[in-house]
Formats: sequence, C-alpha cells, structure tokens
Amino acid sequence: MVQIETDVLIVGAGPAGASLACFLTNYGVTGLIISKASSTVRTPRSHYTNNATFECLRDVGLEEECRQLATPKELLMYSRICTTMGGEELSRTYNCGTDPNRYGEFKKASPCEQADLPQSVLEPILLRVATQNGFHLRWDCQFVSFHQDETTSKVHSVIQDVLTNQKITVISKFLCGADGARSVVARELQLPFNDTPGGGLALNVFVDADLNHLLTPHSPGLIHILLHPTKSQPDFCSLAIARFVKPFTQWVFVMLAKPNITAITATPSEILSHVHDLIGDPSVKVTLKRLSTWKINETYAERYTTPGKNNIFCLGDAVHRHPPFNGLGSNTSIQDAYNLAWKIGFVHQSLASLSLLDSYTAERQPIGKAIVKRANDTGRMHAKLFSLLGVPNPDTADKLQVLSRLGDDTAQGEELRLAFQNLVEGLDVERHGFGIEMNQLYQSDALYPDDETGPPPTNTGPPEHADLYYRESTYPGSRLPHAWLRAPAAGSKEPMISTHDLAGKGKFTLFTGIGGKKGWVEAAGMVKGLLGVEVVVHSIGWREDYRDVFFDWGRKRGVGERGAVLVRPDRVVAWRCDNVGGGDGWGEKLTRVMARILGR
Repeated sequence: MVQIETDVLIVGAGPAGASLACFLTNYGVTGLIISKASSTVRTPRSHYTNNATFECLRDVGLEEECRQLATPKELLMYSRICTTMGGEELSRTYNCGTDPNRYGEFKKASPCEQADLPQSVLEPILLRVATQNGFHLRWDCQFVSFHQDETTSKVHSVIQDVLTNQKITVISKFLCGADGARSVVARELQLPFNDTPGGGLALNVFVDADLNHLLTPHSPGLIHILLHPTKSQPDFCSLAIARFVKPFTQWVFVMLAKPNITAITATPSEILSHVHDLIGDPSVKVTLKRLSTWKINETYAERYTTPGKNNIFCLGDAVHRHPPFNGLGSNTSIQDAYNLAWKIGFVHQSLASLSLLDSYTAERQPIGKAIVKRANDTGRMHAKLFSLLGVPNPDTADKLQVLSRLGDDTAQGEELRLAFQNLVEGLDVERHGFGIEMNQLYQSDALYPDDETGPPPTNTGPPEHADLYYRESTYPGSRLPHAWLRAPAAGSKEPMISTHDLAGKGKFTLFTGIGGKKGWVEAAGMVKGLLGVEVVVHSIGWREDYRDVFFDWGRKRGVGERGAVLVRPDRVVAWRCDNVGGGDGWGEKLTRVMARILGR
C-alpha cells in the first residue's frame, strides 16, 4: 500500500477542517486534507458569521476579503413573521445586533461586525490559503480507519480514493476529524455521545427568485417566517423559514416537515409549487437550484478525544449537532479549530508538552454542549410560537380564525396578543444572543487563575441574560476585551488599532501600562531564554506604546497600570496580576506561569 507521511491529517474540508488547516499554517504546520465530497459545498448551508468568528479570520488576515464577499448586517436588519413573503406581516423585530437599544453594545465589544457569509463562499477562501501555505487537498477521498503506533505515537490512517478504490496509508503526528455529523473518525475513536431523541426532518430548497419588489427599500431582512395559513400544509412543510443568499434574488426556503415524517417523497415540481405559494406573488419566476434534507439533532460528544490518544481529535459537527437556530454551527466549528490550532502548533514546535492538548476537550466541550442546548431551546421556543398561531392545525379555517382573533377587541384577543408579543420578544435570545456567542469562559490547565482572589465572573439578572448579554472580563479563561488604541505619533487620519490586533498572530502577548513596561519586557526576555517562547509586550497609557483613546482599556483591563494581562495566541486571557508577590521577581513569576500553561 502507498504511504504518505505528514504532520497532520485533517478529515473533512468544511468550515471546521478548512479553517483548522488555515490556522495551522500560522505555526509552520503542514498536512493533508481529505474530503469524501468532490468539491466545496454547492449550497449556502451555514451563513451567519458572528463577531467572534470574524475576529479569528481577522487574526489570519482574511477579514477584509471575507467581508467584501459577505452581505453586510444592514441588510440583515429585520426578522419577520408573515403569511407569505408578499402577504400580511404579523411582527417585525430587529436582528443581528441592529436593535438601536443594543447597537452600541455590539459595536464596543469587538473590532469586527457580524455579516452573512455563506459556507459556499467561505470554504474556498480557507482552502486556498491552506493549500498555498503547505497543505495538500484530496477530494473524492474517504477515511477508513486508523491505528496508533505504540512506539512512536504516530497515527497510521487508511484512506481510500472513492473513484479508483485505491487505499493509501497516511502516517501523521496528528489526526483531526472534522468530517461532520456522520463522522467516521468519531466512530473509530469511540467517542461517547449524549443524544436526545425526537428531532424531526427538514428540507432546504435553494432557488433563484427576484423578490426585490417585496423587500426593498423598507423591509431588508435575513429571516422571514412564513405561516401560509390559507392552504393545508403538505407533509414536507408544516412551516417555512426563508432567508436570502444574495439579496434579494437568491433564496433558501427551509421547510420543517410535519412530525413523524421520516422521508421527503414529494417531487421537485410539488416542492417548487409550494415555494410559489410561500412567496405569494404568482408573477415571480422561481428556478430550483438544489434540494437537500437534514435532520434536527440534539447531540454532543462527552469528550473530543480519547484518553491515551491525545494526538487525535474531533471538532465541528463531528462533536456538536443541532438545528441552525441562533446561527451557532459553523461559528462554533471555526472557533473549535482556532482553539486547537495553536496547541497543535506549539506542541509541533516543541514549545509545549503533549499535555497542553488535553485542554482542548476541557475548554471546547462545554461550549459545544451549551450551543447544542441553546439551539434546541430556541427551536422549542419557536414551536410554542407556532402552536399559539395554530400552525400545526390542519384545518385552514381554524388557522385563519387564530389570526383573526389577534385583532379582536375582546379579553381573549388581548390575551392572545400579549402571549404572541411575549413569545416574539423572548426570541430575542436568538436574534441578539450575544452572550452565547461571546461568553466563553474556559477552565483548564492551560490557564493560570491561581492569583485570583474572587470567583469567575457571572452575568447578573435572570438566567437568560447569560445568553443575551456579553460579559467582558480579563479573568483567566475569558476572551480578551476589545478596546480601540492609537500609537502616540499616529495622525488623525491613521486608523485606530484594537487590542485584538496586538494579540494573536501565533504568539503570547502581555499587556501592561505606565511603570510596567521595563519589568515585563525583562521578564519576557527571561521566558524566551529559559523556555524558548516569545512573549510580545505592549504598554498602554499616556506616551506609552499605545494610547487608550477612549479610556476603555483602563476600564476593562482588571489590573493596575503596572500590572499584567497575559494573553494566549488564541486571544484568551491566560493570567493577570496586579503585583508579583511571594518573593518572586517578575521574570521568575512569568516563567512559572508560562511553564504551567504549556505543560512544562
């Protein structure tokens, strides 16, 4: 059998696998990506790209290219509930951080704005960067099995060309399974899964249809929930949600099948006829591009690797599977990759021990579990709303009567309106769920919280606030807070720079201020000499390396001016301190902290 030897074998070329390869090139890691598919995806699939994911893309220099191909959030402004695309509108709510009451909160929290970036657009960019920087890519190639060499710990994987049936052995230092919801790597790794039964079936209908006359200029919106109460709904569509791919001429109609439907038996012409009904304007020409079905899952892996095999990992949909509510799927997958890449990179460069890789499961598995719950809880909230509006009722007269009662001047009408309003407003946790997107507080041995005198930060208010609102902190394990800075000599026309722009780039970063730079630069030099790891030091303050122009960093840093905030390559705070105590010098303390984080 032909053999290939490489650093990393990545199974899957979707958002998780493609981004992992892209991020790994920052650390000089190369490898092989394989995919059973014949090309990048032909349908949009995932599309909403949140602030945290754009920050990852920004770190590797891809934000601007991706943003130029994305739809800006101004065109994502509304989420609507209506009878048809051109019919009666029952509600309109702000979407994707556009609510005037929360716009400033989103704006101040990140140097990046969210946008609509279809998977079909993002994948080719990531794969281009990966293959131009040392990765090889093989389409029409499936993963079969693996075994681990007990002497070298290298992974021997068998892959197979699906066109020729030729089998090849790939010997790699690392194996990463990003092969989706039917992951063969997860199966071979025998990962335990928590699977909640009861998910239904859904159908994506990808079409060309010019709906500009129905949406502009006053109704730009990403999500349109379509009730279509005047006809009995077919088995394949109890309710439809329309979203644009290209505003406003290319669309995906997501059709949620009726309960207990296990297969879509309708013909393409029957499905296309229903799309015409959902649009509500018979003059619109609709051209079918593609149909795809998917299952509504509520599944997450209990761990992302197996003890004794800490150079084999799974990520993305291979370990967390859920419906698209909240738009968390590809975002979480890319952030899985971002977390894993620096750890593989440092181990590959012999800058960290293999134990650093144990922190991947410890940090990312709770995130995967949380987003699976959030997406399905949001789905259950939608189900309550649909039930209130009579959507499951097969009798069209009853459904129309429910809508009619919304306008009744009666106690029952008022009660119905209030219940409808409460359910619609409750779904703000989906439209503006900034907390579930950003409140990732890691806990693992790759952090140093020992000098903290208080507990980890928590959200105030009712429990749902944890998913609604972002909680900024420099507590170890938190995402680095964003603050706009300016170099002292920068002219008024020069752009400001974010704290995020000073961190990342494959290196550890230490932020300090007036009175701290000299000591921490010397400490970083000691770390470099003893551990071989570079720590970049930036001082923020009056006439320092950077000015805190809006005084935001001073409010967010959580330590005094001469203190330190140490940030990992994935822009997560690893440690902070106000004063180095216990008889340590600054260099000794920073060296001990870094050695612990890196497992040395």
